[in-house]
Amino acid sequence: MQSANYVLVLADRGKSVVMNGTSLTLTIPANASVAFPVGTAIVVINVNSSALSIAITSDTLTLVNSTTTGTRTVAQNGMATLVKVGTTSWIIAGLGV
Repeated sequence: MQSANYVLVLADRGKSVVMNGTSLTLTIPANASVAFPVGTAIVVINVNSSALSIAITSDTLTLVNSTTTGTRTVAQNGMATLVKVGTTSWIIAGLGV
């Protein structure tokens, strides 16, 4: 469980990251600094009473079934799945996103 701002690491691949803290940001690092393999999936769960921001550095994060890109917000008790679909591209989907 993460209780402070957190940057994903390669060891998070295929796991769940539980976030619990006020006004937190989880960051997906640039492919240049952490080269997650294409196909990597990471589940993010926000158990805090405030929203969680999922930010991305220089790569692209796209909301599933849309063309909306950039930082996404996950509501209280929301859950999001991040999937790397290209060298510098991620898709986000979930409840409360």
